[in-house]
Amino acid sequence: MRRILIPLLLFGCLISTKSFGQFTTDEITYGNRIDLENSNSWAFGGGLSNFIMHGDLRSIGTSDDTNYWNFGGYFYIDKMFNPLLGLEGKLFYTQMSGGAQYFNSDLANHVPSYVNITDSSRDNYVGDLNNMFFEGRSYGLELNLIFSFSNLYQTTSTKWHAAGYFGIGYQFYNSRLGEKLANGSTNFIPDADFGNNPSRNSKNDATSIYLSAQFGLKRRITKRIDLEFRTGMYFNYEDHLDAAISRKQDWETFFVTSLGVAVKLGKKKVFTIWGDEGGDKRGKFKIIDTDKDGVMDQLDIEPNTPAGVMVYGNGKAVDSDKDGIPDYKDKCPLEYGPESNEGCPLNIDSDGDGIMDGKDLCPATPGTVENRGCPKQEAGNPSNINQQIALLAASIYFDTNSDKIKSISFNTIDKIVSLMKEVPDVKFVIEGHTDDRNSDRYNLYLSQRRANAVRKYMIQQGIPNERLEAKGYGESRPKFSNDNEGGRQLNRRVEIKAAGSLD
Repeated sequence: MRRILIPLLLFGCLISTKSFGQFTTDEITYGNRIDLENSNSWAFGGGLSNFIMHGDLRSIGTSDDTNYWNFGGYFYIDKMFNPLLGLEGKLFYTQMSGGAQYFNSDLANHVPSYVNITDSSRDNYVGDLNNMFFEGRSYGLELNLIFSFSNLYQTTSTKWHAAGYFGIGYQFYNSRLGEKLANGSTNFIPDADFGNNPSRNSKNDATSIYLSAQFGLKRRITKRIDLEFRTGMYFNYEDHLDAAISRKQDWETFFVTSLGVAVKLGKKKVFTIWGDEGGDKRGKFKIIDTDKDGVMDQLDIEPNTPAGVMVYGNGKAVDSDKDGIPDYKDKCPLEYGPESNEGCPLNIDSDGDGIMDGKDLCPATPGTVENRGCPKQEAGNPSNINQQIALLAASIYFDTNSDKIKSISFNTIDKIVSLMKEVPDVKFVIEGHTDDRNSDRYNLYLSQRRANAVRKYMIQQGIPNERLEAKGYGESRPKFSNDNEGGRQLNRRVEIKAAGSLD
């Protein structure tokens, strides 16, 4: 049974390492989102330990009512691969001592046997077994797999961190067996001295392999320092750690409890097992809707709209006429108008025909109310049709910084398409223009996209593509001053001009 324990443990460690190594950082630290490349993963520590033997002889609960306190020290280096899994290398030194258990008269099964002592000598042993004791010291190293219990069920630890340590160790020891004589002196049994045996390859120390399962609890003290308590159970792969060998037991158990300090290395503010230095300060998730519009602040792009304002699903205030001014600020919420005029159409009649420019399809040419501000044209006259198309094109609008045609403009474009169909042999150039805001390069690109958008829609409405050319001029051809909003709005325009006849 003992001979398969070590291979099984090693195999289990490898499987665990491979399995947990496949976890991503986000799966383990889904709350604090630790970036392992920007966190410290190395630490070293040390402290004091207490050794308790529980074999043929023991350190607590002995026949002489004495508790044997065995103190030692240790030093280790830890490497955390992620907040859940790590590896530890540890060096230690400890004293060992203990006394006999309560023995009964069944000497054949309980009396210890010593190296080079014959069965007949052991069977004829007449001393008081309850006066036996052992002493010595042990030092060695161990390799432990670190598995975080705390980080299994929470984002990352903040103040306390619990972990398991599962590993294998190799130790050197020189325990020797003795008995307390009636006169108060002690007598050490030469054949039971495991610190000096010329017949061994290692003459000065015995050696053994052991397995361990430990529990550690850390308390974060500062950014650099942790206080750690650890206790564990160890399974020794020999039966002479306490210098005694019995017929009923062929392996031994001992316990080690320790208290120490861990020092975290590195310049980063975050250590792998702890997460951000202040922990997760967000607390429990709460739905907050500051403006009470039904859209929580985390999803609300306008979280401070006045109470009672109608909003879209993303929290943005409704803009019915799509003029860029929300209805609660727009004095004419159902009519397109510039911000400079508080959302209402410009109250300007440039051509003096009694129809304001905002509703005049031909704002620069006097016309009639029946013809929506445009002059009456002779049917079938290409010159008049081209002029009317040019006038109508001034009423094509786009979303701000976008090539998306505003919905109010499609009726105007449909009229232009109808007029183009009356002169099927004429080619047209669709020109895009902008104001002077943004860079020259951006404006040129935007004007080209807008001209392309108009051309694409007209082709969808039945105008052959060879009759239409789109060209953007950006801000290079202003017709009005860019020093005020009214002028800039008029400069953001599309012009459609006749460009000759089809070949």
